[in-house]
Amino acid sequence: MDRMDFTQGVVRTRVLEKRLLSRAQIDRMIDSDSIEEVFRILGETEYASEASKVQNFYNYEKVLSNELIRVYHLMREISADQKVIDLLTLKYDYHNLKVMIKEKELNEDFSYLYLSVGEDDFKEIKKLFLEGNLNEMKKEYQEAVEAVLKDFAQSKDPGRIDMILDRFYFKQLNQLAADTEIPLFIDYVKDMIDFINVKTIIRLKKQGRNRSLMEEVILSGGNIDKESLLLVINDSVEEMMQKLKNYRISTSLLKGLESYEKTNRLTDFEKYMDDYLMNLNKSSKYITFGPEPIFSYIVAKETEIKNLRIIMVSKTNGISPEAIRERVRDLYV
Repeated sequence: MDRMDFTQGVVRTRVLEKRLLSRAQIDRMIDSDSIEEVFRILGETEYASEASKVQNFYNYEKVLSNELIRVYHLMREISADQKVIDLLTLKYDYHNLKVMIKEKELNEDFSYLYLSVGEDDFKEIKKLFLEGNLNEMKKEYQEAVEAVLKDFAQSKDPGRIDMILDRFYFKQLNQLAADTEIPLFIDYVKDMIDFINVKTIIRLKKQGRNRSLMEEVILSGGNIDKESLLLVINDSVEEMMQKLKNYRISTSLLKGLESYEKTNRLTDFEKYMDDYLMNLNKSSKYITFGPEPIFSYIVAKETEIKNLRIIMVSKTNGISPEAIRERVRDLYV
């Protein structure tokens, strides 16, 4: 990637960054008395247009979804290279692949689960799938779908659909990041894989799953090699912390593991992961030439939307401001 190609995109992104929700605005929403008041505060932000269309405040998901779609469309126009955006939309494409395959194999209507954010026109992919023309799909998708169909024909286990597609997703994501040769993108993917692998081990241990399944589920491509992860699957959390203390993500990882040991819940672990990845992106604020600010703005926007979802769900369920504040993620601004 030629960094100078992104000069204009960075200028436009700096303008958009100023419209991100501030800590003060998030705090006002957290301290508000109702979801109606949250919407009133949103009316003062760039969410105003979408928020004004909602008749029922509990239909907040529509507002958040439309905002995400708007942002991705805009950033595709801004970015000089679509790979920067593809790094973040790929997860939506693989989500849609999961929905598509489950619809067919389980004979269910999951049309409400499709997400219109991804890189590809998913209607065309679904059409090819239903017609059996897998060889006309993008090569990576073809290989992933064929692997899932072959496995499902033998196992009849819907849970394995997610597992296999996740493996193909992270393989493709890792390659996409490597192709850009941008250190931030490579680190972001590898660090995310490390967090997800440790979280997966904890979750499967909690469920009493066997070693063979863990060996199959652990993702390749992180900084913590698979062999090192397999060495901790029978360890206590304290022993895991000792063995994983010297990796890039160790500071946040150990905090997440410590919290899990106290609460037996992965909620805080996931928050530490999200905050780590956000902090990784903050260096983009000081980059003048290059794709990093565009990537990091989208990460910031996705985190902002996640925070709004946490706040709105919490208001709907009568969660206290103190508890909400513990759940919201770190901001980019």
